[in-house]
Amino acid sequence: MLGYFALLILFLLFFSFSFYFGMREWLRPQDAAPVPVDVEYVRAENYFGVSFRRNMREWLKTARALPPEEPRDGSVRAVLERPNGERILCLAGGCFGGRGEREELIYSERDLCLAEGAVFHKEIYSLGKVETGAGAQLQAVAADGEISLGVDNAVSRWVDARHKILLRRGTVVRSRVSSMESIELERQVSAQSLFAPLIFTADYRPVPSSPASGKPEERPPAELSVQAGEVSPAYLNGIPCSRLAEETWLVRGNLELPAGTCVDTNLVVKGTLCSGPHCCFSADVKAGGIELGPSNRIVGNLVSGSVLEIGQDSLVGESIIAEGDILLRAGVRVGGGGRQAVVSAGRDVRMEANVAVCGKIAAGGMVITI
Repeated sequence: MLGYFALLILFLLFFSFSFYFGMREWLRPQDAAPVPVDVEYVRAENYFGVSFRRNMREWLKTARALPPEEPRDGSVRAVLERPNGERILCLAGGCFGGRGEREELIYSERDLCLAEGAVFHKEIYSLGKVETGAGAQLQAVAADGEISLGVDNAVSRWVDARHKILLRRGTVVRSRVSSMESIELERQVSAQSLFAPLIFTADYRPVPSSPASGKPEERPPAELSVQAGEVSPAYLNGIPCSRLAEETWLVRGNLELPAGTCVDTNLVVKGTLCSGPHCCFSADVKAGGIELGPSNRIVGNLVSGSVLEIGQDSLVGESIIAEGDILLRAGVRVGGGGRQAVVSAGRDVRMEANVAVCGKIAAGGMVITI
């Protein structure tokens, strides 16, 4: 009997011990204040650049000046040291770097030119513009002016500018590229995500206005209306389909639209949607896979459960989302008309020449120009 009583006491001790830390925190709280969270991290596309600029201004106020240990480069105005031992090179601007590696943070008061093959393991901030030579390797770079990264540059983290950004052939950015003006991408450039009012690839030719932001061009009424005695629109004749809502049709298999077809409702296709040239969609489109022909016009959003391909010279007014790869053929335009669109792929986004996106491009893999 005594043994059972001891086991019961032991059980109660172990059971109550599981509540000990919770009761202690409740009676004497040590985390009364919530953990601070900067919500701008998810709201601001240029968060990294803005945050780094703010931090750099604070570091310049608190860092102490160091005496020169060796003859300085003519562009180095001062060397500062933060309380944690990290050093900041304050530059007057001009050309800097070489084939050696730099471990300091870089702050430039004017336009900055980085030499070919230069390697920087810390962030760079310039009050002017930044231009790099071929083969440069950077951690991250922010500029209040323009940024032009040379051929075959590699950036481990992010790039942010208040004016335009140019990424030359072969450049790779492992994280985000953001600009308040525009981003130009030469061929064979890759980045994880890009954000700017205008993102465009090589040989970009602006057009006066984007029809994708307005209504699709007019087609003969017979293509838009329901024919006598039919329940479904003409383009769904003989295809298993049903009406999900007043403005939405569901196709239970694959759908192939002939050239010139106009769709005036939301369209959901469980299989693959293929369209011929000069088709127009006045609302949203969702399908298991999407392959649009050349010169298509889409006013709404495009959503694909796998791959998504937009034909040459097509216009999309809203966003493009795909769980697989996205391919934007030459001449494609996305967004515009004062609205920002999103191109988002679960895998890669590939863009040919003369493609323009107004807003954001993001990929689970990489955004690649071909």
